[in-house]
Amino acid sequence: MVTKTPFTRFFYRTANSYQMRKIITCIIFAFMSAGVFAQHLQGHRDYNYSSREWKQIARSYPDEFFKTPEARRIAQNVLDYQRITGGWPKNLPIHRELGQERDVVLADKGKRNDSTTDNDATITEMTYLARLYNVLASENNPADRADMNKYKEAFLKGVQFMLSGQYKNGGWPQFWPDNHGYQIHITYNDDAMVQTMQVIRDLRDGKAPFGNLVDAKMRKKLAAAFDKGVECILNTQIVVNGKPTVWCQQHDRETLKPAPARSFELASYCSSESASLVKLLMEIPNPSNRIKEAVNGAMEWFESHKLMGIRLESYRDKNGQNDRRVVNDSKAGPIWARYYDLENEQPFFCDRDGVPQKHLSEIGHERRNGYGWYSDGPARLYRLYNRWKAKYDKSDAGHYDAIVKNGESIQAAIEKAPVNAASPYVILVKKGTYNEKVIIDKPNIVLLGEDRNETKIVFPELSSKRTIKEYKGKPVGNGVIVLQEGANDCIISNLTVYNNYGSTIEPTTAHQMAIFGRATRTIVINCNVWADGNDALSLWAEGGEGMYYHADLFLRCPGVDFLCPRGWCYATRCRFYGDGRALIWHDGRGNYDKKLVITDSHFDSKSPVTLGRYHHDSQFFLINCTMSDRIIDHPIGYAYTDQVLDPCPWGQRVYIYNVHRKGGDFNWMRNNLDEAKGAPRPEQITPKWTFDGKWDPEARIDSLWDVLAYNHK
Repeated sequence: MVTKTPFTRFFYRTANSYQMRKIITCIIFAFMSAGVFAQHLQGHRDYNYSSREWKQIARSYPDEFFKTPEARRIAQNVLDYQRITGGWPKNLPIHRELGQERDVVLADKGKRNDSTTDNDATITEMTYLARLYNVLASENNPADRADMNKYKEAFLKGVQFMLSGQYKNGGWPQFWPDNHGYQIHITYNDDAMVQTMQVIRDLRDGKAPFGNLVDAKMRKKLAAAFDKGVECILNTQIVVNGKPTVWCQQHDRETLKPAPARSFELASYCSSESASLVKLLMEIPNPSNRIKEAVNGAMEWFESHKLMGIRLESYRDKNGQNDRRVVNDSKAGPIWARYYDLENEQPFFCDRDGVPQKHLSEIGHERRNGYGWYSDGPARLYRLYNRWKAKYDKSDAGHYDAIVKNGESIQAAIEKAPVNAASPYVILVKKGTYNEKVIIDKPNIVLLGEDRNETKIVFPELSSKRTIKEYKGKPVGNGVIVLQEGANDCIISNLTVYNNYGSTIEPTTAHQMAIFGRATRTIVINCNVWADGNDALSLWAEGGEGMYYHADLFLRCPGVDFLCPRGWCYATRCRFYGDGRALIWHDGRGNYDKKLVITDSHFDSKSPVTLGRYHHDSQFFLINCTMSDRIIDHPIGYAYTDQVLDPCPWGQRVYIYNVHRKGGDFNWMRNNLDEAKGAPRPEQITPKWTFDGKWDPEARIDSLWDVLAYNHK
């Protein structure tokens, strides 16, 4: 923190958002470390103090900050706020300057009823002290030794406080050592116990910033405490008809049964805190059978209790008051109610009168808007769960219609799929390298790899030397994966697909497709798509009428045109890496609205390269993209300068917004969306806009979220 100078006063007062204030503060500290503002370094009250800011300082401020006198001033506050118990109270902006209030703070040190780990209390203070201690230790200044000893002593008291609160059954209350009412329950609410156990685990494992602050004897105690905590989690899991489900926010410390807390927090199945408990269990290496049963049971419960087709919306009511309501939305991803009743496992909502209601609209405005009634936390578990299952619990086929193991044939699995499946037929391909050409000639195939980097389909094939030219009486294109005409609505995800002809057979960059398609509504996501020659990802539906969606791809190709769709294509968060020849290409003949849209992506090359080109009428939109300095000053244009194969009557149509190049932007990179048809705003350029409302690929991905374990957002 710095004194109010004209410079700092201006920026703090004009930085309305917390995030901007944080950025500006970090910039100022950077100047301080260079000596520019060192003379101004002292405390001040020039920003709004909050407990949220305190957490950001402790966790996110750069190490350079901890070398400043301001860091030591805050450390003294941390010492002053520490209770005789070794813990700290919650929701306090401990970093703020103390004037006359310091006497009040010191008078409260003897309190025994407000020490907690709820809302990150104690954990935040211990983190701050550990970071400060480590920075001072790295400076190795003898003058700092006395302060370092004080910080370490306070830190170790915090460790002892954490250990002292654990019940014999392994759980922790909300407050200790003195507590009352619902505070005595084993408390999962707000992830209090989970966060306590995470810190204990990190201390046990010597993880930064705690590594050198506890000795081997203490680590042994911490290991025992963590194991007891796990036992408590397993013992409190609600079991129905012999099957483990999820947890309540609180559990009785004697009976271990679900327990209520505040008047609106009834005993129930609770989705949000249960998601955090499951994540903690999945992070345990070599889990026991009981942990596996607990995780599998909870995930099955999440799956059967997800809510689809709705979302929570904030709005202003007719009186101009902010409010929340539940609205129908067919594209909304899964969410869960916070509470499900213990009798029928149905969502409920509750006001301060303690009466459960079926609908959020039935409780009062204050509780409706002042509490988190829905959660998407369980949705974030599915990708982790699939990896966990693959590593530790391989007995269950899960949501897959077929599983291909290393050494088996992917093509054989496709052969077993229905000829005209009305619903997705999911094929899981386990880790391994599969040296085969894969031909998909059926709709609704979902080809899903177990691991993007370790599930590889590798096959060398030159377009002019195809190994398979006909399949079931129909011609087959060049490619490692080929989607035949009619193989619509297919998804390829979580794979590496590599045509390595140029590096294994003969040194050429002639056409060597990795993925080639004659189908429409094709989704390729979360993949490495590599080829040693031209046209790595070539989706060319009949008549150029295809629609394609790509996200989170790494496209690598030394050839030309390695993303070259014909029709409509939307690509986002992709990385392009070439070697001296144009990276992207588009064919938009036949319909003025056909387009290639690329957003939030990065372009690079081994050697200087042009960004793109076209042979026929085309339309490019580049939104929020970045480029390396190897992209040369050559706008996307017609492929040839010495001949005209197609006059392209619609002319050059390349539209750009917020595209920047390392080393400087070129003139052709200026924003020009206003020149496109309809002058779309950047936020309007979405998949739905790209496909003129005819197809919503992200809704399809959402419908398979539990299988794909992929979030398109």
